[in-house]
Amino acid sequence: MSRYSRAAAFLFTATIFFSMAQGAFAQQAPQTVLSLRQCIDIALENNTTLKTSAYMEKAAEMDELSSYHGILPTMSVTAGRGKVETGPSEYLSNEPVAIDEQTGNVIYEQRTRAIPKSTRKSTSAGINVNQMIFDGGIWWNQIRKAKADLGSAEYNYLSERDNTILKVQQAYFDVIKQIKMLEVYDVAVQRSQAQLDRSQNMYELGAIARLDVYRAKVNLGNDRINYLNQKNTVEQSKKNLNLVMGRDPFTPLGVEIDTELEQSLPPIDEMMQTALANQPMVKKTKMDIRSRELSLSMAKGMNFPKISAYLNYNRFHENAVKVFSEFDKNYQTQYGINLSFNVFNGFSDYTNVQKAEINYKSAVENFEDYKRQLKSTIHQYYETYQSTLDIIKINKENLEAAKEELRLAEERYQVGAVTSLDVRDSQVNLTRAEETLIAAQFAARLILAQLDYQLGLTSKKL
Repeated sequence: MSRYSRAAAFLFTATIFFSMAQGAFAQQAPQTVLSLRQCIDIALENNTTLKTSAYMEKAAEMDELSSYHGILPTMSVTAGRGKVETGPSEYLSNEPVAIDEQTGNVIYEQRTRAIPKSTRKSTSAGINVNQMIFDGGIWWNQIRKAKADLGSAEYNYLSERDNTILKVQQAYFDVIKQIKMLEVYDVAVQRSQAQLDRSQNMYELGAIARLDVYRAKVNLGNDRINYLNQKNTVEQSKKNLNLVMGRDPFTPLGVEIDTELEQSLPPIDEMMQTALANQPMVKKTKMDIRSRELSLSMAKGMNFPKISAYLNYNRFHENAVKVFSEFDKNYQTQYGINLSFNVFNGFSDYTNVQKAEINYKSAVENFEDYKRQLKSTIHQYYETYQSTLDIIKINKENLEAAKEELRLAEERYQVGAVTSLDVRDSQVNLTRAEETLIAAQFAARLILAQLDYQLGLTSKKL
């Protein structure tokens, strides 16, 4: 081996060693290998959007409790102690001054009367009770609407939960995919290094020209660049997974490598029925429609008279002791029934009914459109998955052919039957076949995750 060849070999060996040392140093930081289920559990605990949905569900529970105020009586208790002070005042008064002898009528004249300053203490206490008897069904529909809104909030939370799980699945599968790609590029570097060593030996034996050695070195450099770029991609995919889980992006992270990706699907019609029965957004939208329908009924209820009963019991006296004793004295009781009917309020009730009806019809139309879109999306994923399975099968055949092509090319290169360019083409074909197979396999897995989300089965399959 010439001095130049030994120096070049040492340089490339040192470069590869330095790269491997960097990778080993980067892996020195302790990292926890997490399963997909563990990542999902972490995300469900930390995800901000999911927490917000949970708060909205709690608020809907409070709204449901508040909706009973229309049917329950209202009661208030009052008590007061005060002083009334009246200053000196004068006023004109018709005072009797004489009697008319002829008619016998009293004769009055205006006199100025003066009232001295006076002070009077006042103590009072009372109980007021009101009960709605009939309000056009508003109170009843308000309770039912609050229950529908609560159901909508619950299904919204379930939808956000499924969406969070889907995002974790996508990020987790991407990490595995990028790691598998890194393994492909690592093997490509090894193949290029082996080809360089082979070319160097053949050159020293005089079997090939120095040009083939240089080509092998360039190919090795390009493959190393791909490997280093892929290392960065792996780290970025781990950062993305940490972010989805609600963790610091630089938290050390490892994943379980699982490549069992393929599974069969039920018939498309069965999948459509499953989606309509299980998809949380379908159920949420139905609840929203119900809520709009009840809002319309409430708006129409404003056109009916309102009947309510009331009871007011008040006690009063200057002496506070007498207010809270001698209950057969110093009191006033009022009770009865109120009837009110809105005759005209500037078309407000009419416009409210029309707007509520428009909102209801709009919700129904949006739901029908959503179902059409859902069916289209499921069908698209179904067809894409079936095509992806065929692609995987073809790629597996291509991979085996590419391996055999490279083996034959290397054997023929040894005997001078082909050039280094032919070997390089075979290496590139093999690397591309490995990349394509991995991409197709993880595309299939992502499609399955998307299908589970559209069918409403994401949480059920945990």
